[in-house]
Amino acid sequence: MYIILMRHGEAVPFAPNDRDRILTPTGKSEATNTGLRLKRGGWSPKAIYCSNRIRAQRTADLVIGVMRLDMIANTLEGITPEDDWLDAMAVIEGHASNNSLFVFHQPILTQIVGHLTEGDPWYVGHPQAVPATAYILQLEAFLPGVATLVGSYQP
Repeated sequence: MYIILMRHGEAVPFAPNDRDRILTPTGKSEATNTGLRLKRGGWSPKAIYCSNRIRAQRTADLVIGVMRLDMIANTLEGITPEDDWLDAMAVIEGHASNNSLFVFHQPILTQIVGHLTEGDPWYVGHPQAVPATAYILQLEAFLPGVATLVGSYQP
């Protein structure tokens, strides 16, 4: 199966609480650009999931719009920056299906990618997860080092 793990676009640095941080104009452009690059690369998510943070939800909505998908993003609990990456990976595993897209946060994004591809959540050899980076992984199980990074897209 293929899954797409994506970081949200650039968000404002401060808000009354982390949940309320919105995308900047740059962040909206980043999300749109990555969505277009995914589309041009032949990727068409069959389901989209995002964290409960506004910036991840808006990123998912922008990707849906630019890809002209007839769906809505499903909000998941447990994939926020404050969540443990192992717990977040279990949430993603529980919802993953072929060509599903998950929009969430650093640092857990790269920890999950490193764990799945290299068996090391601290691995730094993949393209840096700048805002709106999307990683495409091929895997049959959510086990250490068994996934293949088949592509990455950045704005």
